[in-house]
Amino acid sequence: MKKVAAALLCAAITSGCAHTVSGTAGASPRDELSPRQQEHVAVEDALRGADPCGLLDEAVVRSAGAVQQYGSAVQLSVCSALLTRPDGVTTYVEVSLLPPVLSDAGADLTRGTCERVFRLNLGTDRRDEDGPRGTVRAGTVAGQDACPLVDAVLDAAIDRMRSGIPTRDAGSPDQVALAVHDPCEVLDVLGTTAGGRVVDPESRPAPFDCVLFPNPNRVPGSEVTVSFTMSPVKENRPPVPAEPETVGDRCRWTSPMGEPIDITRPGAGVDEFTRRLGHASAVVTVHGPNCAAVARVADAANTAFG
Repeated sequence: MKKVAAALLCAAITSGCAHTVSGTAGASPRDELSPRQQEHVAVEDALRGADPCGLLDEAVVRSAGAVQQYGSAVQLSVCSALLTRPDGVTTYVEVSLLPPVLSDAGADLTRGTCERVFRLNLGTDRRDEDGPRGTVRAGTVAGQDACPLVDAVLDAAIDRMRSGIPTRDAGSPDQVALAVHDPCEVLDVLGTTAGGRVVDPESRPAPFDCVLFPNPNRVPGSEVTVSFTMSPVKENRPPVPAEPETVGDRCRWTSPMGEPIDITRPGAGVDEFTRRLGHASAVVTVHGPNCAAVARVADAANTAFG
């Protein structure tokens, strides 16, 4: 079971954490976003507002085995389920609101995995026919075909999108409350002391990242990034750090925000590694090249989300 849980962690992490800091700034009090930038932001807003667990039909999962874990404990854009089949084999399945990064869609019997990519009905005005894409993936023991489960989950997800994609519920036990927030809300706190957000319409959507200029002068290379991620809960929750820490040639401030969630079902027969993986909290990270700027943005993040 530990190998399957570890595979779930790796799959979720590689489903879209990277964000390139490039593009042009906008959304300051003085400037407006270009139409392409507005479109990019609209897609990110729609992805952030969508509920991945609203697309992962638990009834379909239950038809394949006993559900041990269900929810968004690894990544905010992913809803995953861990189940035990009637033959005792552990299987995971997940729905991601982002397309895959490192692998091609399809079946891999040598690893016991299967992945499908599908178009998301986000209700945004897109000029291209492709539109934003999501992913359904599953994994079981090597040599077995996980595609029947993936296809059943995908069919249910498409059916649930017919009238629009389900939206997030801040009070849902399947996800942390921070998921309904926009990391760019720090700009509301910083006001005119910041230079606005950076929007690159050519980049991959990153609904839980905000790249911004911390100062109105918008010096290239001074950008600060605010990111929301998930992290397993440690035995002793660390206090909110007073100052950023230096990591290489950059500064970083990171802190858990809000109450953690536990997606392991009562009485589930999972090992301790898997149980810890399902007990997680949202984490806000601020990083950039200048410690003073990171500290100021971190203080705004603590005000906005703390």
